Amino acid sequence: MKRVRIILAAFVAALMLAATSLPAMAAFDQSTLDGIILLYAGAPDADGTMSYLRGTGFFVGEQGENPQYIVTNCHVVEDFILAGKALGGGELKVVFDKDDEAEAYLVDYDYEKDIAVLKLEAPTDKRAPLLMREPLEEMLGDEVYAVGYPLAADATVQAVTSYSKSDATVTTGSISRLLTESGTGRKLIQTDAALSGGNSGGPLTDSDGMVLGVNTAGSNLDQNLFYAVSVGEILPMLQRNNIAYDMAPEASGSNMLVLAAGGGAVVLLLIVVILLISRSSKKKKAAKAAAQQPPQQQEKEKSPILRSAAPQHGNLVVQLHRQPVQLGRDSATCRLVYQDGTPGVSSHHCQVYFDAQEGMFVVTDLHSTYGTFLAGGQRIAPEAPVKLPPKSAIYLGEVENTVYLDVE
Repeated sequence: MKRVRIILAAFVAALMLAATSLPAMAAFDQSTLDGIILLYAGAPDADGTMSYLRGTGFFVGEQGENPQYIVTNCHVVEDFILAGKALGGGELKVVFDKDDEAEAYLVDYDYEKDIAVLKLEAPTDKRAPLLMREPLEEMLGDEVYAVGYPLAADATVQAVTSYSKSDATVTTGSISRLLTESGTGRKLIQTDAALSGGNSGGPLTDSDGMVLGVNTAGSNLDQNLFYAVSVGEILPMLQRNNIAYDMAPEASGSNMLVLAAGGGAVVLLLIVVILLISRSSKKKKAAKAAAQQPPQQQEKEKSPILRSAAPQHGNLVVQLHRQPVQLGRDSATCRLVYQDGTPGVSSHHCQVYFDAQEGMFVVTDLHSTYGTFLAGGQRIAPEAPVKLPPKSAIYLGEVENTVYLDVE
C-alpha cells in the first residue's frame, strides 16, 4: 500500500509537469469577426409600409478568395420569402459599416432546417470566408462562442455604433448536447451561450474560429438553453448550389507530438497505478463475488412516452425524461412537431411532463387557438394542469391529432 502511495505521488507530479508543457487553451479567435455581417430583411405591409427584421449571417467560400455567399437562418428572411416575393418590393441588404450597405439575393432556403443562403452581386473584399467544422460527440463540454448583432444589446445601452464587424457581440458557453430533432431530423447543438433577437443566423464557433453551427433559438422552458443548427445541415445546400466552401483542416502532426510528449509519462504512470491497485483488490472482489448468488436478470425499466396517432408522424414515439416537452408546430422548441398548416394545432400548443413520484402525466394547454382535449372530448382550460394516468389520450384541436400517453 505504501508503494502505491509513492507511485500516486509521482503520478500527480508528472501530471502537473505535463500540464505546464501543453499549449494553453485558446480564447475567442478575433478573426471570426472578419466573416460576419449584419442582415436586414424587409417586406411591405398591406399598406405598402416597409418593415424590417434584423439578423446575422456569415460568409463561406474558399480561403484566400473574396467571398460572395452568406449563410443565415431561414426565419431571418422569412418575411421576404413569404411577402416580399409575393407582393414585390421586398429587400435584402447587408451592412458592412456606417453608410456602407449592399443588396443581397436569395439563393436557396430550407424552412424545416431553418437555414438559408444569400449572395452578393459580386464577391467582396470587405469580409473573409469562415472555415467550418462538423461537431462531434467528443466536443461535449468544449467552449463555444456565439457571434452576432443582438437587438437587445442596442436596446439596453444606447451605444455609438456603426454595425461594423467590431460592433458584434460575442457570448461564451459550452456544448451540452448534440441532438437530432424529432419530426424534422434536424441536427442541433445545445449550448448555454446566450442568444437573443438579432443573433439568429450568426455563427457558433469553437476556440479556433471554426463554425460549428448557425445560432437559431432559445428554449421557452429554460432561459439557459440555446440551440444552433449543425454545420452538417448546411453542407448539402451549399453542394446542391455548387457553392465553394472550406472545412477546418485536421489537427497537425506537430500539435499531436506536443500532446503526446506532455501526456506520455502521465499515461504510463497511470497504467502502473491501475495495475497495482487492481492486483491488491482482485482477491477481495473475487471473494465477495463468490459469496453472492448470481443476480436475477432485471426486468427492463419502463419509461413514459408520447405516441402520436397523426398520419404525418407514422406512429412516432417521443420519450419523456425529467423535463416537460412541448407539442406544436414550432420546430425550434417543440419535441413533437406538427407540420405547418396542420388543422387545429398551434405553434406552442400544449406541454406534457411525467410526475414520476405520482406516476401521472401532467398536461397543460398553452393558450392554444383550437384547444387541447381529453379523449372524451372535454377541453382543458389554458394554463390549468391536468393529471392523467398511463394509457390515457389527448388530442390537439382535432381527433386526427390524438396523442397517447403511456409507460412502455
